[in-house]
Amino acid sequence: MTLANILVFKKLMKTVLLPLLILLTGKVVAAETNTVFYGGDGKYQFTMDTAVAPDLSDWANTELAAVVKEWYPKIVKLLPSEGFEPTTNVPIRFRDNMRGTPASAGGGRVNCNADWFRKNLKGEAKGAVVHELVHVVQDYGRARRKNPDAARAPGWIVEGIPDYIRWFIYEPQSKGAEITQRNLSRARFDANYRITANFLNWVVEKYDKQIIPKLNAASREGKYSAELWREYTGKTVEDLGQEWRTAHEKRLAALPASTNEVKSAESKQ
Repeated sequence: MTLANILVFKKLMKTVLLPLLILLTGKVVAAETNTVFYGGDGKYQFTMDTAVAPDLSDWANTELAAVVKEWYPKIVKLLPSEGFEPTTNVPIRFRDNMRGTPASAGGGRVNCNADWFRKNLKGEAKGAVVHELVHVVQDYGRARRKNPDAARAPGWIVEGIPDYIRWFIYEPQSKGAEITQRNLSRARFDANYRITANFLNWVVEKYDKQIIPKLNAASREGKYSAELWREYTGKTVEDLGQEWRTAHEKRLAALPASTNEVKSAESKQ
């Protein structure tokens, strides 16, 4: 039996035969807790391991898998660099020992906090995995494996790029990285995660539409430096950060008080 036939049979089992068996017997048949699926026309293989959270298997093998196999190839295209080939085998494992960390990535694999995901299936769950898939593609330890003295990208770049891709490309409609009155006091270019993502998006729109792949390539190759900002935009990152923050201050000051209150309330959700 060919791989294509196997995949068709597995899909038939899940969508037709298993529901029919449940209907006829009245028994619930557990979804698979360790499944393999493919993306990028079969180029990329993913393993979904829900052994510690079988109740999440159906969601993971359908809704989450659909996002992974569509977006991993897209992320690879968004973050190219000369001579780079991303890992083609990505395990995604649900764990019950991650405490307060929602998700993480390392060694080409993604870890998901089962308890956190149970509470966020209709909220941030899928976006959190997209963020971690970006880390897999970034592979910023690559340069240091060849040269221990290679420059390290700052943490705000490491985390800001995944949140930029998540909030401004994968799910821009959620507006999860907005600057409001509530977080304006923390609006620094190097504040990390979604605040840095907002800064990066502003630079993309105002100065250089290719700055994300440029920064990523430099970071992956161990060549990141603050001087790159002046090279790419003509300004220091500090000057850009101040210009970005001032723009938000003026925008928010011009809004009616009631609008600011609504925006602040939305950012708490």
